[in-house]
Amino acid sequence: MTEKKSHSKTHRGDQLKAMSWVAAAFFLVGLAVIAGIYFEQNTEIRGVEFKGHYYTDTEELLGIIESPVGLLADSVDYSGLFSTISTLPYIKDVSVSMSMRGTLTLNVTEHEPLAMLVDGSSRSFVTENGIKLPVVPGKVKDVPLVYGFPALPLTDTLSSDAYKNIEQFLLDARENKFGWLTISEVAWNDREGVVALSSENGVKLIFGHEQFDKRLEYWANFYSEVVARKGIQSFQTVDLRYRNQIVTREL
Repeated sequence: MTEKKSHSKTHRGDQLKAMSWVAAAFFLVGLAVIAGIYFEQNTEIRGVEFKGHYYTDTEELLGIIESPVGLLADSVDYSGLFSTISTLPYIKDVSVSMSMRGTLTLNVTEHEPLAMLVDGSSRSFVTENGIKLPVVPGKVKDVPLVYGFPALPLTDTLSSDAYKNIEQFLLDARENKFGWLTISEVAWNDREGVVALSSENGVKLIFGHEQFDKRLEYWANFYSEVVARKGIQSFQTVDLRYRNQIVTREL
């Protein structure tokens, strides 16, 4: 009986020690977090850097803001800073972090081009929701070319039903991956709907007015079962609008 009581007391003692260690650990972590926040807020900003940008030059980002260098981190108007940076065409979102060495890091999220609008000699990128973006020299993005919509002015957002159909097709093609790799140019006409050219040999592909995800699957299946066997050069037109058949025009 004495041995059992001794063992029970020892077990309780171990539990109490473990709980004490856990409590102490949480207390220390809490102190570290509080100290970190206090340190960051009361740190003098000694430098500014940007991360996550590709289309927007660092010099352009630095030039548009009033430098916060020399200020305390908690005295900066971050809302105003973000609003100013967001006036640049490619900027979608901005977040901030502060290092213990006094470097203020502005993490930039940019709009990603979905396609390039081709309008005579004018060019512009377009992203989801019809937002137009300038083409930046030296910054390459491999996206389909879209015809039939004004590339300029950049301030005008594309919102017509025709463009919304084109955009939905492009989004579905991007998800499909095979379609994204095999389509180079896209246009719209009221009779045929979305019409594309294949990146290989420029075969006309007719996708119609709806269910683009399914018709992209038809194209992928047709390519693997027929085109791979006969060769893409054998076809002039592939009409994917019909549920149970694919209508082709061969050379």
